Amino acid sequence: MNEMPESEKQGESAEIHPSSLDLHQVEHTPQVAAWLRLRAGQWLSNAQKEFNEAVFARDGSDASLDRYADARSELDSAEAWALRVAEFLMRPQ
Repeated sequence: MNEMPESEKQGESAEIHPSSLDLHQVEHTPQVAAWLRLRAGQWLSNAQKEFNEAVFARDGSDASLDRYADARSELDSAEAWALRVAEFLMRPQ
């Protein structure tokens, strides 16, 4: 992948999950950098929202514990990917 997906350029909803991107194969351009920052922020925001909702919805049931564990895992993944994006963006162009 040399640049952001075509659907992202046109402002459509993204079907690609950020973690499926190989940052070693992405061209470091200002447009791609902006897109990566946007996607990292969106993923982090959504994951944090889901995690907060899962924390406050815990009622001791197995379902709420599963929801909490899934939300924590998603937040961990979003944070790890955001760190990889930050490292990518700090590399010389």
